[in-house]
Amino acid sequence: MVGVSHALLALAALRQVSAAAASPRSTCNKVQYDFPAGTNRNNPRANAVKEAYAREWRQYYKYAFPEDDLLPITHNGTNDLFGWGASVVDGIDTAIVMGLTDIVEKQLKHIASVDFTKSAYIVDFFDVNIRYLGGLLSAYDLLKSGMFHNKYDPKLVDGLLSQAKSLATAISPVFDTVTGLPASERNLTSGEVIQSTTTVNGKTYNSTNTAQAGTMILEYYRLSDLTGDESFRKHARRAEEFLINPQPAPTYPGLIGTELDTDSGNFITFDAGWQAGVDSFIEYLIKTYQYQPEDKLTPQMKDFWLTAVESTVDNIALHPYDHPELTFLSQSDSNGNLMWSMDDYACFAGGNLLLGGKYLDRPDISDLGVRVTDSCHVWYNSTVTGLGGGAISWYNSSNQAYDSSADNNAQDRAAASKDGFWFTNVGYGSYPEPLESVFYAYRTTGETRFQDYNWETFLALNTTRSAAVPYAEITNVTAPYGLPLSNYVSSFYFAEVLKYLYLTFAEPDVVSLDEWVFNTECHPMRIQSKCAQKHAGH
Repeated sequence: MVGVSHALLALAALRQVSAAAASPRSTCNKVQYDFPAGTNRNNPRANAVKEAYAREWRQYYKYAFPEDDLLPITHNGTNDLFGWGASVVDGIDTAIVMGLTDIVEKQLKHIASVDFTKSAYIVDFFDVNIRYLGGLLSAYDLLKSGMFHNKYDPKLVDGLLSQAKSLATAISPVFDTVTGLPASERNLTSGEVIQSTTTVNGKTYNSTNTAQAGTMILEYYRLSDLTGDESFRKHARRAEEFLINPQPAPTYPGLIGTELDTDSGNFITFDAGWQAGVDSFIEYLIKTYQYQPEDKLTPQMKDFWLTAVESTVDNIALHPYDHPELTFLSQSDSNGNLMWSMDDYACFAGGNLLLGGKYLDRPDISDLGVRVTDSCHVWYNSTVTGLGGGAISWYNSSNQAYDSSADNNAQDRAAASKDGFWFTNVGYGSYPEPLESVFYAYRTTGETRFQDYNWETFLALNTTRSAAVPYAEITNVTAPYGLPLSNYVSSFYFAEVLKYLYLTFAEPDVVSLDEWVFNTECHPMRIQSKCAQKHAGH
């Protein structure tokens, strides 16, 4: 059936178990595959990734420290993330997991020296939360777990939590809106809270992004649990209520738009999907439930996630024309019309579906997760660089494009005939999302082909750049070596790209998915449910 979604073919099976979906038989299902003892022991691939981290750290430390990010071509740094040393705070938990003790020692000392209540720059809430707060909490959890080297100064380790609380307290005035939905930014020097605005049909609203409003709940729950200060959990719950009870109703059940009015709490756009702007909200629904299923709100979040997944199957899990082997998740425009396009950020969905499918004992959902993961792997594997561009489009079941100009574009037609899609963004910004889903696919299925997928990408990362500029981003994945190079290495290269790669090849009990849950920046935090205690043998 040309143009019909694989996921739709599984709809009957999905509906047969939907009655059980709201109340799974067990909230203690194992997520990870039962790997044989000794799996991946002394894996040379893990060591290669570890060496890559050390190499890039040396570049950063030599040319950019203590600034936020490395500019690898001009051999200097930039303070694009508030001047607190983003690559240090974002990357410390990866170094902890890898056992790079000399690097961790330097990172801990730097973090202790930072005053997170001050910045010469306007501070945005989303990056403060996922990179800084997530990094601090994760490093603290890992070092306190007893699973990793921790012969560091105890004051420096304890300082991770006190710095996290200090930072969250400094940014928390963003919640002082009419509804409690967070404003976008704060000037820490003047104290001013800065609202974003969105104009729809000629009317301008004070607005917040769905991902921003719905992503901090995991970090804020963890911070409250570690400090005993319930104010953080209360902020997160209040914002989340607007997201899981959307007004007006979205075009597709559970698939909400990307912008809300912070004065009314109503949605003002209907651009549904798993793409940037809404991605980590969907991601956190099932993850926060796994973190603390006994909480009063998280079961509602789990139910909303299941609604979104079933709506995905019904409406947006689609084949490109004449390529039934591929399953992509379409986004829609601000009016809810399908665009037959997908950005790289949505490639995280494969891993999220695999996590939720395993945890809730829903093989149908896990199967969709594998199909999306495999399709995003093809997205990468189709290019001369072995790396994926930022966005693709495809022709629908009627062989038409959302943008009619592509209908008669010979280049797009040729690419779609060969691969099933064409690139609408050929840049590569060290995207971690396909690596993330491949990591989850390996850890949940045990299939070693997924290790090979991530190894292919790691080799591509090494061969598309020169020795002098090891991990610069690239501007064109369809050109040999991705040239020209981009003068930038994001902090999430340390936090996400290298951690997902390393954990794909490390022993499976290193940050087990049954004991740890990852924030959207790949910062693992200790699960607090009774399930995690059971799986850990406590």
